[in-house]
Amino acid sequence: MKNWSHALKYAAAIAVIAVAYFIGTRGTDEDDTDAANATAPDPGYAARDAQLIETGYDGRERYRLNARVIRQRTESGIIELEGLAMDYHISPDKLPGESASAGPASTDLWHLTSDHGEVRANGDDVQLNGNVRVVGPAPGSGEPLSLTTESIRINTPTQFIETSAPVKLRWSGHVLDARGMQADLKAGTLRLESDVNGHFYPK
Repeated sequence: MKNWSHALKYAAAIAVIAVAYFIGTRGTDEDDTDAANATAPDPGYAARDAQLIETGYDGRERYRLNARVIRQRTESGIIELEGLAMDYHISPDKLPGESASAGPASTDLWHLTSDHGEVRANGDDVQLNGNVRVVGPAPGSGEPLSLTTESIRINTPTQFIETSAPVKLRWSGHVLDARGMQADLKAGTLRLESDVNGHFYPK
């Protein structure tokens, strides 16, 4: 009887340990699953051959972006673009409440291309990177201008373009190399920052 009593005690102890282990591991797995579900980021969206259109306060189109690939980073709200082409309209952006008919629409249009780009969640800031090329009317004169650089930032409401990278400008028979540029398209001004080196050719 003593041997049977000891055996039953051992069996009961083993059963209690097994049940405790099962409950403990199950709770841990559930906690890990809940934690993983709570922290898993939303993958956002992705598309090929997509288009983004941003309008101003007056309803007019500010810019139109076509991209080979577009994807959203939901944690930051940034939209990433690959192989993009951008048409950017230069016009006085009306304030909220003003009608679109207040003032003539500008016909000035800039065309920009680059390997990569980013658009902030509110659509106001556009960053272009890699083989950036800009073609449009030169601020102040309206003469055809082309610009090449490796990165450029555009603030669309203020119509301000800037870069700290090396740039090459071509317009009206002139070629200028510089490091850094700021262009205020509303004010019609363009400024090269440093290391300016120019070539002037007869028309």
